[in-house]
Amino acid sequence: MVNKKNNKTKSKKGGSDQIDQVQQLNQKQQVPQQVQQIQKNQPKKNNIILIDPNKPQTNLTKFPKFEYEGGYGFTCVKFTLLPNQSIRADGGAMNYMTNQIEMKTQSGNIWGAVGRVFSGSSFFYNIFTNNGNSQGLINFSGINPGNVGCFYIPKGDSFNFVSNSYICSTPELLIETSVRFGGLITGYGITYVKANAANKDGLIWISSFGDVIPITLQNRGDKIRVDNGILLGFHGNVNINTKLPGGFMSTFFSQEGLVSEIVNDDNNPCIIYLESRSQNRYNDYIAAIAKKVK
Repeated sequence: MVNKKNNKTKSKKGGSDQIDQVQQLNQKQQVPQQVQQIQKNQPKKNNIILIDPNKPQTNLTKFPKFEYEGGYGFTCVKFTLLPNQSIRADGGAMNYMTNQIEMKTQSGNIWGAVGRVFSGSSFFYNIFTNNGNSQGLINFSGINPGNVGCFYIPKGDSFNFVSNSYICSTPELLIETSVRFGGLITGYGITYVKANAANKDGLIWISSFGDVIPITLQNRGDKIRVDNGILLGFHGNVNINTKLPGGFMSTFFSQEGLVSEIVNDDNNPCIIYLESRSQNRYNDYIAAIAKKVK
């Protein structure tokens, strides 16, 4: 009789244990659903990334290996291309290449080519491909003195860079022209280089007059004022306005001139990149010296 009671007790305990296990399992299954719902409600993060070649990136192994050389302030970028790997570059950007590399010159869509000219790039662009059986080397640089920044553009996103800054990119990216009127008065012009990752993600290398400085505007309405010639790149969800740096006296006697006010017009964080030196001010400085020499 004792055994029967013990068996009944065990069966009851076993049944309750099974119920507890089922309840715990249901709770565990509900947690991922709740996390997914929370993640859906959160704003998307900006995935435009400034790549440091000295820090390995697991998601970049499919792209050509690169490193910087030439010294700080006169930086150029060197690629190690595996057989059948390619890189796209602006006209005149190549410094040297090994004999495994072959070059093809293209213009693409005629309107795209015209747009590239207005954004400071060449009408034609070059595709460099390693058609050999071993690794090949190729080196590129920009026109201006300064450093080089590598930017990762995720699939479905795009990013704008100031004219004359484009050096090269992976073939997956579309190099287009973006029109913005906000920087016309402050010397940026109305056209920008637009790196568009419409079909695949890719990398783009940009020439910076000085070093690259990242700035994040977290919330809608956040703004920052930058001097003329300092802006390097910006996301599509920003608005560029021309503003006075201060009052009447400050504007005309501080030698600051007009500035660009950059505003986040989106509910998501946006990122902009600045140059540590102003090309506009440097050009004015050189022009002033040239006049004295004459």
